[in-house]
Amino acid sequence: MEEYKENSEKQDSCRICGNDLFPVIEPAEMICAFCGKAKVAKSTCDENHFVCDDCLNLEIKDVVKQLCLNSEQTDPIALAKQIMSLPAVKMHGPEHHFITPAVLLTTMANLTANRANLAYQLDEAQKLATKLAPICTWHIGTCGAAIGASIFLLLWKGLNPDVESSWDEGNVVVANSLKRIAQLGSPRCCKRDTYIAIEETVDFLQENYNINLPISEAKCDFSLINRTCKREDCIYFNLKYALV
Repeated sequence: MEEYKENSEKQDSCRICGNDLFPVIEPAEMICAFCGKAKVAKSTCDENHFVCDDCLNLEIKDVVKQLCLNSEQTDPIALAKQIMSLPAVKMHGPEHHFITPAVLLTTMANLTANRANLAYQLDEAQKLATKLAPICTWHIGTCGAAIGASIFLLLWKGLNPDVESSWDEGNVVVANSLKRIAQLGSPRCCKRDTYIAIEETVDFLQENYNINLPISEAKCDFSLINRTCKREDCIYFNLKYALV
């Protein structure tokens, strides 16, 4: 995996919004947007974002984990959108296979006020996503974001795939996600497929566990940077972010 700062478009751009950085007049302590620690900031952007030197060198998987561990969000779409909007997250790429279970695990932990195992779950989700879907799978006609839904269930419920009921649940949520991706999508859009996998998992949780994760309407902010965007033919198309 490429290092986070190597993924950024340029070294002097904000890792949160992509805007230019400028030196502060007098270095002062600020809270790092990734790790949540107070560090001395020597530069910031127009939005007053700050990322400490330690976090600038993190791989994107570790950035995702840091943001999730510091998040109080209970809306998985909102958290996914926050993460996918980072300049370090590519338009298309296997990081979305981890983003899907990461945001679901985090928002579920926040909703239930049970975060004791979140760090462990995120570590395991990252390992499974990297092992099972290490590269983008669009070229073989499928999407790894849907597999992320099963990874979430596996870790959240402590499922054992050797047990029939566990096997059923994981396959159902993946099948639901892939079916909707097939109906609504076309190659290639990792953002759209991540939204779909999250929405299908939220529906699954409501129908099977009577758990209602609050979920906002997914609207795409990425049309201008996606050369394969379906624009008006995509249910998430957002005209506000598609004007040129």
